[in-house]
Amino acid sequence: MNINDWALRFIRWGMGLAIVGLITGYFPLGHYLMMGAIPSCPAAPVHGHTILLSFLGMTMFGLVYRAMPQWMNGAAPPLGLIRAHFWLAVIGIIGVCVNGTIGYELLNFMQKPGFYYGGASRTGDLWYSIDGVFLTIYGAGCVIFFSVLMKKTRYGVADQTHA
Repeated sequence: MNINDWALRFIRWGMGLAIVGLITGYFPLGHYLMMGAIPSCPAAPVHGHTILLSFLGMTMFGLVYRAMPQWMNGAAPPLGLIRAHFWLAVIGIIGVCVNGTIGYELLNFMQKPGFYYGGASRTGDLWYSIDGVFLTIYGAGCVIFFSVLMKKTRYGVADQTHA
C-alpha cells in the first residue's frame, strides 16, 4: 500500500465507524424511553465521542496524509508508522464505543443498584478506566501522526504540479 491508499483507508474507515457512532445514539434513546424520569444517560457521550473520533478524526488524518507527499520534498513516507497510527485509531475508537455501550450495560448489570446512579464506586472507576485505556490508545496514534507530520514535512516546498 502507498500513502494514498492509507489516506483513503482512513477516510473509509472513518465513515464506517461514524455509522457505528450514529447507531450508538439508540442506546441513550432506549435509556430515556425505558427509564422514564431519569434525566441523564451515561451512554449518551459515547455517541458523540465515536462520531468525533471516527468521522472527524479519521477523515482529517486521511486528508492530511493525502496532502503529505507534496510537503515531504521527495522523502519517503513512513508507511509503517502510518499503518500503526491507523490500527491504534481503529482500536481506540472501537474500544471506546464498545466499552461505552455494551461495557456500561454489563458492568451496570453486575452491580445492583447500578453503579452510574449510585455515586462513586469501584465498578464506575473500572468503567472510566477502561475508557481511558482506549482513549490513550487513540492518543498514541495521534502522537504518531504528530511525529510524522513534524519530521517528514517542510515549509516552502515548491508545488511540482504547477511549476
